[in-house]
This record gives sequence, structure tokens and C-alpha cells, in this order.
Amino acid sequence: MNGLIEASEFVEWLLKYYLPPMIANASPVLVKGARRIDRGRLFIDGKPVFGSNKTWEGLLIGVVNSYIAGSSLALVFRDSYLAFLGLGAGLFALLGDMIGAFIKRRIGLKPGDPALFLDQWDFILGATFFYYVTNTIQVFEKPEYILILLVLTFILHVSTNLIAYVLGLKQSKL
Repeated sequence: MNGLIEASEFVEWLLKYYLPPMIANASPVLVKGARRIDRGRLFIDGKPVFGSNKTWEGLLIGVVNSYIAGSSLALVFRDSYLAFLGLGAGLFALLGDMIGAFIKRRIGLKPGDPALFLDQWDFILGATFFYYVTNTIQVFEKPEYILILLVLTFILHVSTNLIAYVLGLKQSKL
């Protein structure tokens, strides 16, 4: 019975804190953004800062959808703070994704090119950083939760990208 209680606690933790940033990360593919965040500018190395896939429209839909998810969870769990957390975690997830894009441009990968682990974890690390700096969750209190989260995120990210590829929403299977 103890294992079942632990599993249900993990699922609740996962839903409350990581469903909104996961939704934020998945949302930009739903819009065809035209206004690049980096405005097409090049970094000092002569490569794009973020690339053509990072747009203001994608950022906006990701943050809005994350807030909607957090607000919905706030109703389900009767905790209004989850709406704020959804907004913040979604924004930081997308900032983490932008840092991932920045790194990918530095190593010569084009927008949409896969980078194993970086693509799957950049947004999760961004959201986790938000929770750490706001002291929302004790990131190191239950390291097994973070480890399971990383494994699940990897599997979910690869699976959903494959589906998006099949549907013609993404250019890469990873």
C-alpha cells in the first residue's frame, strides 16, 4: 500500500508542477509565428541568436496555455497559487527552451535539428529552476522524483515529436 501512496503522490506532484510547463513547451508548434524573438540578428559568432523557430507568437501561446493549465489545476486541487505557478513555470520552461536553441546555434545545429537530451530536458530544467528560485518545491528533497521526471519527459518528448512529425507539424522525428 505504501508504494501505491508514493506513486499517487508522485502523480499529483507531476501534474501540479510539470504539466503546465510541458504544455507550454508543446504549444508553439501550434502557431506559425512570424516575429522572431532574435529579429534575425546574429550573435558575435556570426550565427543566429536563437533561430527562426523561436517566435513571439510561440512564446505567447506557450505562456497562455501554461497559465490555462495552471488555472485548471488550481480548480481541481483547490489551490489558487497553481495558476501563478503555471504561468511562471511555463515562461521559464520556454526560456529554458530558448537557452537550448542558443546552445544549438553555437554548436552549428539549424532550427529543428535534433540535439539528444538538450531538446528533451532544456524546458524541464528551466521550469525546475523557476521552482528552485521561488522555493516552491524542494528540488533536492526527492531526487527520485526528478530522475523519474527526466526519464518520463524524455520518453514523452520523443513520442510526441514523432507524432508531430507524422502529422507534418515538425521536421524532425526527435
